Amino acid sequence: MSAVTPPSDPTTMLDIEGMHCASCVLRIERSLRKVPGVVDASVNLATNRARVQTAGTEVTDEQLIQAVDKAGYTAVPTGSRPKSLTSTDTSGLSFQVKNLIFAAILTAPVLAFSMFGMLSTHIGRMSMDGPATDVRDWIFAVLTGIVVFGCGRDFFAQAWRAAKYKSATMDTLVAIGASVSFVFSIVNLIRRDVGQLYFETSATIVTLILLGRWLEARAKATASSTIEALLSLVPEVAHVVRADGSEVAVSVDSLFVGDTISIRPGEQVAVDGDVVEGQSTVDESMLSGESLPVVKSVGSAVNAGTINRDGAFLYKASAVGQNTVLARMSRLVEEAQGSKASVQRLADQISSIFVPVVLLIAAATFVVWLFVLHAPTAGAIAPAVAVLVIACPCALGLATPTAIMVATGRGASLGVLIKNGEALERAHHISLVALDKTGTLTEGKPVVTDVVPNPGFDRDFVLWNAAAAELGSEHPVSHAIVAAVKSEGAIIPPQSNFISVPGEGVEALVDGKSVLVGTPALLARHNVTISPESDAKRIELESSGRTTVHVALDGIDVGLIGVADTIRETTRSAVSRLRAFGIRVAMLTGDNRRVADAIAGELGITEVKAEIRPEGKTDAIKAWQQDGEVAMVGDGVNDAPALAQSDLGIAMGSGSHIALSAADVTLLRADLNGVADAIVLSRRTMKTIRQNLFWAFVFNLVGIPLAASGHLNPMIAALAMAFSSVTVVTNSLRLRSVRLT
Repeated sequence: MSAVTPPSDPTTMLDIEGMHCASCVLRIERSLRKVPGVVDASVNLATNRARVQTAGTEVTDEQLIQAVDKAGYTAVPTGSRPKSLTSTDTSGLSFQVKNLIFAAILTAPVLAFSMFGMLSTHIGRMSMDGPATDVRDWIFAVLTGIVVFGCGRDFFAQAWRAAKYKSATMDTLVAIGASVSFVFSIVNLIRRDVGQLYFETSATIVTLILLGRWLEARAKATASSTIEALLSLVPEVAHVVRADGSEVAVSVDSLFVGDTISIRPGEQVAVDGDVVEGQSTVDESMLSGESLPVVKSVGSAVNAGTINRDGAFLYKASAVGQNTVLARMSRLVEEAQGSKASVQRLADQISSIFVPVVLLIAAATFVVWLFVLHAPTAGAIAPAVAVLVIACPCALGLATPTAIMVATGRGASLGVLIKNGEALERAHHISLVALDKTGTLTEGKPVVTDVVPNPGFDRDFVLWNAAAAELGSEHPVSHAIVAAVKSEGAIIPPQSNFISVPGEGVEALVDGKSVLVGTPALLARHNVTISPESDAKRIELESSGRTTVHVALDGIDVGLIGVADTIRETTRSAVSRLRAFGIRVAMLTGDNRRVADAIAGELGITEVKAEIRPEGKTDAIKAWQQDGEVAMVGDGVNDAPALAQSDLGIAMGSGSHIALSAADVTLLRADLNGVADAIVLSRRTMKTIRQNLFWAFVFNLVGIPLAASGHLNPMIAALAMAFSSVTVVTNSLRLRSVRLT
């Protein structure tokens, strides 16, 4: 056997085959966790996928696959099966359909003649004796045997694999229930006791459960269709422009970073890139949820999967393959759909003992009916079989993961990427949302509105030196100052010894002179005196909502610059929605108190923390967490610590990579309504999960006693069990069309 290369990523994903209930999930998780080097393992019944976290590279895929095999199941590394990106693999469902149809065809005459025979006997119009009846019963025995041991062979195969490892599953219950009825009927047929034949029970149990599993598989496929839909957005062919200006159609998989690609009206963008020629409008709704097309011109970024509308343009590829925004988005959704929420723990605990307890109840039912109630053997077998087939840990196992799968897919379609099930669960507990100001409440694209030079200096001198010092900064105010100089055609000289002081400003050497651009605190630390006139002007500008920075040259205050950032058009409605939900809204900013109060006043925000450094934002989050769970929304590097500290970190998609990596939720469009959407989606999801768990628990709490007391026919029990998990999945699917207003 060839050596297996250890996975370099401490997280390994496996596709699992053969799972049908929550007890299957627990057994696989336990087996995986026993592998040396495995830190944790989480198996999702809805996605048939295992997520394994390891301590390093010492754990191989082969070890993990062997652990799954020991638990009685089969596994392959996720992605190892060849599969088209644009078509759904339906081979599994196709086999289920054929198997189900064959079972139904064989079961139909057995069930029909059995019901007709019982009716005829009841009204006394037909005798069940005679050679013809013997032949018919043996034909029914053969048909039933084919259904039970042929169409239902997987039940017995999985039950046997589980038995080899001293465990039992839902397949165990079905296999025992169907085979006991069949064997009992065969014995009575040999004894010519034709009044005690239950072939229709065995055949119908298997057929109905096959029907339920097919419906469940279809529903699960529908629930997991989000990733398939995302991947289908990528075209198969792109038109690459060669150096001589000619165009050639190539496979998207053959594209490289730097390729120039031509796109015509109605075509989909193949990879991420930047427009280098032409102009058009692009529909980005499939990625961001924003319905209005976005104008794209030279310098604009375009993303794979978006649709070009009415113009033609050329764009240069900046990211291809698995590095595109669409591919990363698909991975995030896939990881979220495979995650678990803590609310599932109760169901997991119950499922761990569910099947053994059901087997004991079934055995006790048989003993009580036979020896205590003195029922005939057939009368004792029927309720015991009903107990076996009514029991359904499948619904318990699917109650939470299917809801999370559908909800995260729904969120992705709205431009709200939710990292995992725990984040989705935490969102419905949020009592306060803390909002960063710049780039979150505002557009994050401030412009210079005022340049106030002190006596002896002119406007251009102040702005020019400030731009030179700010050239190395990523802060939006710095960008505004630099852009103002560039727009006037001035050349910005190089600077050196650049130092960024978070929350205060920047320091740099420009033409050998020390330049400070920032707050009064920054100037004070360098013993720079601010004139009363400059200070008064700063207060005036800040009171009108402008952000101000002082500029000092070699220890002398030379002037003041005012910058304004407009509030996002959708911010007011988003804040109103959050407050309507009963959620407190607060603002965090490193800007000064006057500017913060002016912005907050326009939005109706009463809780404001201003003039705070990044660590101060973290402290503010901690303080608010004393009163409840807090969500933090930000977009900058300085927001990352606060995002990590909060109970739910939400990053604007336009923000820094550090902020995005620290967040639990990412908003793909610059719209705070996404925060409200995430919270509403969380609340609806948790409501759905509670409904699912209630149905799953009540189904078993009511169904098992009814079956044990003889009030439930085994066939009716099989029908109810078959549709219990389907009901749970169908209820979860309602989240696909949930209204978030």
